[in-house]
Amino acid sequence: MAGYNELRGLRVKYLSADPANPEDGQVWYNSTTGNLRVQGIGVGAFSSASALATARTEVGSAQLGTQTAALAAGGNAPPVTTATEEYNGSGWSSGGSLNNARMSTAGGGTQTAAYVAAGQFPSTNVTENYDGTSWTSSGNYPITAHSAAGMGTQTAGLAAGGRTPAPAVTNVSAEYDGSTWTAGNNINTSRQNMGGTGPQTAGIIFGGRTGPTDNPGNTETYDGTSWSETADLNTGRSNSGSSGTSSSSAFVAGGLVQPSTLSSAAETWDGTAWTTSSGTLATARYGIKGAGTTSAGVFYGGLTPSFSSATEEFNFGTTTITPAAWSSGGAHPTGVIQGASAGSQTALWYAAGSSVAVPTASGATNATNHYNGTSWTAGGNYPSSDFGLRGTGTLTAGLAVGGFPKLTITGEYDGSVWTSGGTLNTGRSGSNVFGVQTAGVAGGGDTLPDSPRLSSASEEYNGTAWTSVTSLPAGRRSGYGTGTLTAGLICQGALAPGNTNTVLEYDGTNWTSGGNALYSTFNNGASGSQTAALTFNGSGNVTTTNGYDGTSWSTRPNTATGREAVGSGGNQAPSSASITIGGSTGAPSTLTNTEEFTGETITVSPASNLSVS
Repeated sequence: MAGYNELRGLRVKYLSADPANPEDGQVWYNSTTGNLRVQGIGVGAFSSASALATARTEVGSAQLGTQTAALAAGGNAPPVTTATEEYNGSGWSSGGSLNNARMSTAGGGTQTAAYVAAGQFPSTNVTENYDGTSWTSSGNYPITAHSAAGMGTQTAGLAAGGRTPAPAVTNVSAEYDGSTWTAGNNINTSRQNMGGTGPQTAGIIFGGRTGPTDNPGNTETYDGTSWSETADLNTGRSNSGSSGTSSSSAFVAGGLVQPSTLSSAAETWDGTAWTTSSGTLATARYGIKGAGTTSAGVFYGGLTPSFSSATEEFNFGTTTITPAAWSSGGAHPTGVIQGASAGSQTALWYAAGSSVAVPTASGATNATNHYNGTSWTAGGNYPSSDFGLRGTGTLTAGLAVGGFPKLTITGEYDGSVWTSGGTLNTGRSGSNVFGVQTAGVAGGGDTLPDSPRLSSASEEYNGTAWTSVTSLPAGRRSGYGTGTLTAGLICQGALAPGNTNTVLEYDGTNWTSGGNALYSTFNNGASGSQTAALTFNGSGNVTTTNGYDGTSWSTRPNTATGREAVGSGGNQAPSSASITIGGSTGAPSTLTNTEEFTGETITVSPASNLSVS
């Protein structure tokens, strides 16, 4: 019988310890354990990721971007837009806007050095370059066209095919040096809406559409001079998403199988043939775009036929990626809004609040309940029935601040009993509170029935007394605070006359502007630190969730239930393990729902022993 070295052309290595980074299928003998070992063969799978902030189709992309650095520029939202979004592997954030709104562009490069060319509506030959911040106009594409395949880099780009205003599909290809386009040799089959990837000297195009109902699987490769026909796709398709690095390593996902079948199938190209992947998109769609490699790609947007914001990551290997997600937790004993809460996902308190969606004194409660990560149990009652208060701290060292109307009350909690703390200098409800029981901050709030009702007053708490400190830049209520006394964060809130997406950071002395969240709201929830925060839900009963890295916000998976006036954990619940509690979807009901957020996790399958005889 043939041995391993005859089958693989390699000898089994004799090692005293397992190698640090074994390849899939690698076999070795571990002399210390006396075992013949093998690294598992990888499999391909798609997983859901954070959605685009704006649902859209046929965006421009940085074709040589990566799974953790992708780009979506323009597209049909509708209408056709100039908006750009950047993906960091966790979510999408806003980038610089295109100078010209358009869709169906040819694009290439990376997230910080990209180009888009041509496109529609209207049909155009305009090219723009992106530096990671802003777009600038560059040399015009040789023809006015749309739906060409783009690839290569910003200074060595390549585009092929497309549709001219005639209308007619074209076989034109052109090379780009970062400022000027030069005509290249024609592709063999005129078509539009192809997939494509690779560098200028080793590009590949595949699929596409030659007519109203035709979608050939033709594949062509480019060597820097001419195009050559090679093996076809297993499933001919147009408007698919592409990833890959060269004419010998490409990947295609989704697309339209004419005349009307949406595809979720994926295929991998190894330089010789296409192989159907075991992994398929969760959401079949066309007009989708992609970036990355054949083993780590990201695919986004498209039509289902509704406009889609869906993002999915593809991974091939023995590494398993579990995407971030919200899941149902134990229900709160009663529907509740506008109470105080704080703590971690497995050790949290929620006190007081209102059982009716339009709070009144008759609906207020003094109940305190504890959450252990599974279920709620009763704790010590709050000193008074009230709503509009906010909390911070831990389960055994909690702090509740203010209440309606403009109360100066402070409560301290030891996990069993509430006691009165120091009195606020400015009475308020809906304050933005963060920190811990002995080092807390209350910024802004609602001083109703005063007019104007929005306060900018800020105070610090030392465990005994409140001291007035630097005021907020403007009056604000009903945002959500998180972080510490020397690194705090206020996320969104209500300003006169409406809600806001602005964020304030506190360093223990001064308030400064942080990066704006991607949505405007108040009565939201938040958790985490000044450099790793999560904000979610809010006015309008939204499901929206955003993550913050200390500079900018990006999308995260949405909650299952849209709601406002929720409870949360504040700085004791990290952004990777947040919680949202209760809230309301509007009068007259209040919610008992609890949802828990779990950040993305990555696990690597270990090597296993081979049986020998």
